[in-house]
Amino acid sequence: MRTWAKELESHTHDYVRRGGKQNRQKQVSLIINFLEFIDTQEGLTSLQRLGKRHVINFWKAHRHLPEKSAYDYWLGLCQLWSWLGKSEKPPRPHKIAAQSDSPEAQKDQAHAALSFTEFSAAIKAARAAKRLPILKLANLSGCDPMLINEIESGQYGSAAVRDIENLLRVLKIKLTR
Repeated sequence: MRTWAKELESHTHDYVRRGGKQNRQKQVSLIINFLEFIDTQEGLTSLQRLGKRHVINFWKAHRHLPEKSAYDYWLGLCQLWSWLGKSEKPPRPHKIAAQSDSPEAQKDQAHAALSFTEFSAAIKAARAAKRLPILKLANLSGCDPMLINEIESGQYGSAAVRDIENLLRVLKIKLTR
């Protein structure tokens, strides 16, 4: 038995015995897949020698993984990192690297600037992001619901500048050059 496998067994034995058995067994199998990949690529001698570079090389070689599978692997790696007593989390796969666990990063992502060339696309996207139904947006902005439908479909014929300004204000859309 390989050295890293003996080290891993001491962590996984109790882990699999408690909690959701199927999920924990799946996580352990994903961890083993990761470790076997690293072992074949670089010859892993000890779990303590694992680092970010190993995880990044794994993600590079497994770009084809669906986002869900990559996330499952990442959760398994987080568990491995906690067993090893590492202070930081392992690097995320590229597909979900934009997401973050920190509340500050989530707040920044929520306020990330998107760029649109049409009012209709900006209004529709902002309304969808805020999960506002057209009727509620109509109540908040003072616009007619049919007018909002027309604006979102790109027809501005009966829309006044004041109506569009109200929609932009309510949806907190800022105009830039």
